[in-house]
Amino acid sequence: MIPRISPPKALINRATAGNAQAQFELAERYMLSEHEDDIELAEEWALRSAQLGYVEAMYWLGEGYTVYAKDLREEDPEESKKYFEYGFNWLTEASKSKHAAAILELAGYYRRGDATEKDLPKSIELVQQAAELGDDQAMRDLSAIYAHGLGVDIDEEKADFWADKAADAAKED
Repeated sequence: MIPRISPPKALINRATAGNAQAQFELAERYMLSEHEDDIELAEEWALRSAQLGYVEAMYWLGEGYTVYAKDLREEDPEESKKYFEYGFNWLTEASKSKHAAAILELAGYYRRGDATEKDLPKSIELVQQAAELGDDQAMRDLSAIYAHGLGVDIDEEKADFWADKAADAAKED
């Protein structure tokens, strides 16, 4: 039998009282479980937190729904589409608060055409925005975009610039 998670009572009380950060922390704790009921509680608490405007919860949901949608794509395309839409919507909300990782994940939606029309220029614009906000992966992606001419003209100077920025950012981490 898979054990259930038993979060601290004080955390449950703060979450129940409407503290968005506590709700998200509770969601993360429940997600550590392998028990299906706990996984459902994780989603439920993350949704409450995101609906209260907690940006990390929005990103967490957007990323989680995206991963789940990709896993479902082959076996249940309709269900997959629904979760891509959920992911797109939460990532869009998180991106409004300049959440760099959410913006980068959203760029993938425009590149792939999941839950939105394919729009390569918009995708590149979002990668650039995430890179400018300091996202290391976005910097590496932007370097590759310019180095290989992926939707833009090859520009070795910009490729090198973003590769160097990514390397510098990695040293700071």
